[in-house]
Amino acid sequence: MSIYQRVHKVAKSLLTAGVIFFVCFLSHSAQATVLLLLSSDAPYYEETAASLQASAADSSPNAPTFKTLTLQSAETDTVLTQPWQLIVTIGSKATQHVLTEPGKIPVLSIFTPKNAFDSIQVNQDTERSRPVSAIYLDQPLERVVNLATKLKPEAKQFGAVFGPISQLWENELRTLTKQKTIDLISAHLTPDDNPVAVLRPLVQDSDLFIALPDHAPLNRAIAKWILHLSFQKKVPVIGFSRAYTNAGALASIYSTPDDIGKQAGQLIVARLIDGDTSLPRAQYPRYFTISTNFSVAASLGVSLPADNELYRSLEQEETTLP
Repeated sequence: MSIYQRVHKVAKSLLTAGVIFFVCFLSHSAQATVLLLLSSDAPYYEETAASLQASAADSSPNAPTFKTLTLQSAETDTVLTQPWQLIVTIGSKATQHVLTEPGKIPVLSIFTPKNAFDSIQVNQDTERSRPVSAIYLDQPLERVVNLATKLKPEAKQFGAVFGPISQLWENELRTLTKQKTIDLISAHLTPDDNPVAVLRPLVQDSDLFIALPDHAPLNRAIAKWILHLSFQKKVPVIGFSRAYTNAGALASIYSTPDDIGKQAGQLIVARLIDGDTSLPRAQYPRYFTISTNFSVAASLGVSLPADNELYRSLEQEETTLP
């Protein structure tokens, strides 16, 4: 056999081995498939799913493949029985649906409020239990309090009103404000109460008011009146959405679909690429967004730093997040 023939034979063998390796690699990648189940086709769920996939692709060239479905899809129940490595539920309804179905596939719930996730977990059938974790929609209260103290460092009294959901956070918020030598002035509000009668004394005695998310009707009532009363009394409000800021809050802090999706994509790649299908404990969002209202700041005489400066400053103070 000539030298040329030998070289050709070796090259052919290497090429064949390379093809086999590539096919095996593709087969392995195909097995690392993740199901994204959206609670509906609402834009914020779709944006979360898109951000997750983009984040996974940016994190690794070997990111798993994804299949996206809405809960209302005719094939949802059939698809849930397929051998996914992970099911990501986006929103409370999708989470609740999957956790009532039998199966052992791990579930990561994202874009779900903590109280909703905890409630679903409590009601989960232990005989059908499967590994489950979450990236909450809510902000950790420590982050909210840190923002409030940066915007109003001279404040001695914070105000807050608690509804049926947010009352679960009262003790934690009181502890956090006490650690910063700030008094928390609070009250409880139900749908049957007169919001003005409850909120007016709080605003009068507060240097800053922290709005907390609750049931949607209560959120609307509180937002309407707290922004009106705080404007009259020159009391800054910290909200939990861009809409709050646009309506008159000094600032708001929240996690967008892009923020939640980015974190979820990174988490999935970090676990599945290493062959680790276990899930970390449920956690608050690592990424967040701050929006500020410079017109309100001017009327209150508050000097606002740039949003990105606030973000970096809060990041440096994080102590409880994983």
